[in-house]
Amino acid sequence: MHRASRTNISLLAFLLACSPVWGQSNLIDRIQQSEKSIVTVRTELTRIMHTDPPRTATFYRTAAGIVIDPSGIIVANTHTIIDAPYIFVVLRDGTKLPAEVLYASGAYDFSLLRIHPPYPLQNIQWADSSLVNVGEEIIAVGNSDYDNQSIMEGHIKSILQNMTTGSNDFLELDLDLYHGDSGGPILDEDGRLLGIVMAKRESQENSSLAIASNKIHLQYLQYKKNMP
Repeated sequence: MHRASRTNISLLAFLLACSPVWGQSNLIDRIQQSEKSIVTVRTELTRIMHTDPPRTATFYRTAAGIVIDPSGIIVANTHTIIDAPYIFVVLRDGTKLPAEVLYASGAYDFSLLRIHPPYPLQNIQWADSSLVNVGEEIIAVGNSDYDNQSIMEGHIKSILQNMTTGSNDFLELDLDLYHGDSGGPILDEDGRLLGIVMAKRESQENSSLAIASNKIHLQYLQYKKNMP
C-alpha cells in the first residue's frame, strides 16, 4: 500500500533546486503560493472551575483554515467550530482576529467564516473537483503540531458521489492525518484547491476523507451573489 511521504517545504525547495528535471518546474512556487492562504482557526471556551478559590480555565481547539477571498472569507471544518462561543483566525504574521460564521454545513462539514483583516489576504486558487480521477496524485499541506509546514504526497483512492446529482462530494485519500490537520488544503499538481481535509478513517490505515472543492466553491459563489 502506498504511504504518503512528508517533507518540509523548505527542504523540498532545496531538493527541487538540486534536480535538473524538477528544477525546471514551478511546482514548489505553486505550493508556496498556496501555503500563504493557510491560516489557523482557533476556538476558545472559558469555564469557571469549582475549586477553592474558584479559578477560570480557557480551553482551546485549533485547526486549519483556508483564505478563499482576499477580503477575509475563510473556509474551515464545521466540526472544529461547532458550539464554540468564540472563534478566532490567526493570520500568518500572528495577527489574531475575531471571526463570524457566514454559513455552516453539517452534512458536508464545512463553514465559511468572515474576518476583517488589516490588509488584503492571499487567497487560494480553485481546482475543478469534477474532473478528478481515481489514482490522481495530490498534495496536502500539514497543519498539526506533528507535521506543520510539511507537505504530504498522496493519491485519490476513491470518489464518493452524490446519489441524486452525481456530483463529486468527497475524495478518499491514501493519507494518514493528525489532530490539527482538519481543514487543511488538498492541492492538485498546479497548486490549486481540490478539497479540504475532513477526517481520518479510523477503520482503515492510510485513509482520509476530504470535501471536494466544488461543493465549497459553489456555496462561496452563492454567498458573493447575495452579498448586500
